[in-house]
Amino acid sequence: MPLPSVVSVWSRWRLHADAVVSVLTDHEIAAEVAGDPWGVPGVLVAELVAGEDLRLLTGRRREGRPTVVWGGTLPVPRVAALRDAGASAYVTGLDSPQELAAVVRRVQEGQRPTWSAGAAPTVTLTPRERQVAQAYLVLWADRTRAKVAAQLGIS
Repeated sequence: MPLPSVVSVWSRWRLHADAVVSVLTDHEIAAEVAGDPWGVPGVLVAELVAGEDLRLLTGRRREGRPTVVWGGTLPVPRVAALRDAGASAYVTGLDSPQELAAVVRRVQEGQRPTWSAGAAPTVTLTPRERQVAQAYLVLWADRTRAKVAAQLGIS
């Protein structure tokens, strides 16, 4: 069975959409950037990060239009909410380009890809790494990286 002609890609950030189109094209999947995710008739690959995006998934599911959610490293409850709202699949931003293309191809073919369970901690930070992360992200988040590094005594 021939695959649908073009996969549409949407993100609030055009650079992200362009990158996904490039990945899909490199894997011989015809793809283009969509200006409006609501009007896409076929498979949509969308970077959905806002709460109201669940309405898009629900509407597309009701109309039988598949949606692959791409990007980020979402927590397990958010991944479950995407699935419940009607997403066909979720591919994290940490997955390889080959995995993204494989999932999109499976959805194009009408298959049900295996769902990612969501983000799980994969690395344990040392006490010093935690201290540095807290300094950059919490304690001195309003300072430049150079100032935080100087305060921590690192380069």
